[in-house]
Amino acid sequence: MLKTAYEKAGINYQYVHAQFKDLIMKTLMSVEPTITANLQKNPTSRNNCFELYGFDVIVDANLKPWVLEVNVMPSLSSSSPFDKRIKTMLICDTLTLVGIRGYDKSKFHSQNTATLGLAPF
Repeated sequence: MLKTAYEKAGINYQYVHAQFKDLIMKTLMSVEPTITANLQKNPTSRNNCFELYGFDVIVDANLKPWVLEVNVMPSLSSSSPFDKRIKTMLICDTLTLVGIRGYDKSKFHSQNTATLGLAPF
């Protein structure tokens, strides 16, 4: 959606997107020692921990992005159907990245009831 709007306005979306990525990487690099120190507190669970950050960014007239704030506990509540869709995709992507796979609940239950010889719900 943003890409389409930028392209209609004659703005190089790829350039702006690269600027966002650069800004986010530099911001995360600035707090890397803190993140690493927190990981070292409990090294036995290194493979089972992650953090989700929410970046509030504004783009100026020269297409330069600026960090307004970084939320270490971003709100995942939804104020609109679009917001809900975006945050649902974010949660799905995050869980996929940490190795949790989704499943179709109805398909799972129908397969298990058939395997066990039970009547479906």
